[in-house]
Amino acid sequence: MSTSQALYIAPRHVYAGIISNKTNEPVLCTIYYSSKANNHLDESISVKLDSGGRACIPEREYQPTPEATFNCRKIVSRIDVQANEQSFSLEQPFDGVTCPVTEWKFDIHNEHIASINPNVQA
Repeated sequence: MSTSQALYIAPRHVYAGIISNKTNEPVLCTIYYSSKANNHLDESISVKLDSGGRACIPEREYQPTPEATFNCRKIVSRIDVQANEQSFSLEQPFDGVTCPVTEWKFDIHNEHIASINPNVQA
């Protein structure tokens, strides 16, 4: 590769999605967002999901500087799950994400969170 050729890789960012509880117990999910690619967590939301329940992971935006006339999207950086006496997490980059996406699927199972491309049939 010559020095004039550059290798560009799309960021593997998730901006929004759906989270589903596939367990038989209620769970508490906390979704963390960052406004920069360095994973500095600056916002979170929590939702309790009953067994079989689902919730939207909403898209969040921020203004990069006070002078900016545009907004940027926050990145879903981590998902924490608390169920009974156990807790587990999933952090970016999420499995299967190859480019920025505005809809992604996360399924909560008994001891892990699965990252699922909603456009691929199982």
